[in-house]
This record gives sequence, structure tokens and C-alpha cells, in this order.
Amino acid sequence: MAGLYAFLAFRASGAYCCRQKFNLLKGIGMESKYIVFDGMDGSGKGTQMELLKKKLPEVVFTREPGGTPFAEEIRNLVRDNPLAGQSTPLNNLLLFWAAREECMHNLVMPALKAGKHVFSDRGDSSTFAFQICGEEQGELMDFFMSLRKLVFAENSGRRQPDLYIVFDLPAEVARERALQDASRTKTHFDLRNIGYYERVRDGFQMFAGWWPVEFVDADRTPEEVHNSVMKILATKAILD
Repeated sequence: MAGLYAFLAFRASGAYCCRQKFNLLKGIGMESKYIVFDGMDGSGKGTQMELLKKKLPEVVFTREPGGTPFAEEIRNLVRDNPLAGQSTPLNNLLLFWAAREECMHNLVMPALKAGKHVFSDRGDSSTFAFQICGEEQGELMDFFMSLRKLVFAENSGRRQPDLYIVFDLPAEVARERALQDASRTKTHFDLRNIGYYERVRDGFQMFAGWWPVEFVDADRTPEEVHNSVMKILATKAILD
């Protein structure tokens, strides 16, 4: 894994420049915010999104993959199709970015331009953590960066997320939760071994080196986690 980290650091060194530019642009004529909520399967992310929906009805909520009818079809293909487990890491990366482009064009940007906050259940942080790091596909990093620049292209009036909130907890706890959660249908991602979960967790940590991420300790009660999330949103001036 150390070798993969070194490879990714070399490949994505340009991301530091992207982040510097992001910080300069942030807040200039952008009252509406685009926030991604992310984490390993079993992190309690879904519970937190439901709590936010009840408390913040004025916010536009979406999910990845999904959010629009066409993107939901891609979700069914990449996650819920019986053959999804046979898909390659490259194929998954392409499908997730295709769904993200659809959602960005037809849901996220129209909502932001209308002055509404957008909260997304997962984002490109997941693609990085799961497909690049979890699958140990460092050679896809250049492709990831190219697609990211296209989908979030500022010169075409688009924006990258203002903030990523990642629910973090030990890999073994996340895997046990995911496997024992009877309320959700298990996917081929849930059934991976503990090494995969550990690489995904490390992937989120690496992602935070390049883009704005706030980590929340998810190994607590839902109420405690929710209070932490609300504090972050208030501190970042996303909530009044």
C-alpha cells in the first residue's frame, strides 16, 4: 500500500494547484453550497443524511450514483445488477463518472444557480477511495483527474464541491456494521474483505490531502455524530 501512496502522490501532485485555485475562488459570488457526505459502507452515512433531510427541508438532496432518472439507471447497473460484481475497476470508474456528469448537469448546477444548497450522499471522494485505492488501481489516477476537471470544469460555469464531510471509523467496525445491517441490500462492495475496507479508509485520508475534507468520528451514537455534523455546517457558514 505504501507503494501505491507514493505512486498516487506523484501522479496527483497537480491537485495541490487545483486546491489552491479552489481556495481563491471559494466564496466569490457563491452563496449556495455544494456539500458531499461520504464514508465507508457501515459508517452510518445514510442515517445522517436522513436526519439532515428532516431538519433541512429547503436543501436539495441527491445521491451518487443517482439523483436523476438516467443516473439512477446507471446506479442500478453498477450496484444492483446481478452481474455488477464482474465489472472491472476501470468500468466502474467510467460508470460512476457518467452518473456524476448526468447529475451535475441536470440537478446539481441548476439547484446551485437557483441559490439552493445541494447535499450529496457520496461524490468523487468515493470514486477515489473505492476504485483507485480500494481496488489498488493507482494507474487510473491520471484518468480520474482528467474526468474530474471535465465534470467540475469552472470555465463552463460548473463548480467542484465546496466541502466533503467524511464519516470515519475503524475498517473492522464499518465492515461488521455493513454486513449486519438488515435494512439495506448487500452489494458486491459490502462483501469485500477487511483489507479492502482498510484501503478505502486510507483512500479518504489521502483525498483529504488535496481537497477540503472534514472528518467526523462515526464510531459514536447517531445523535453525537449528528451534532458534530451540524457544528461543521455552522462553522463553515453553510447554516445560519
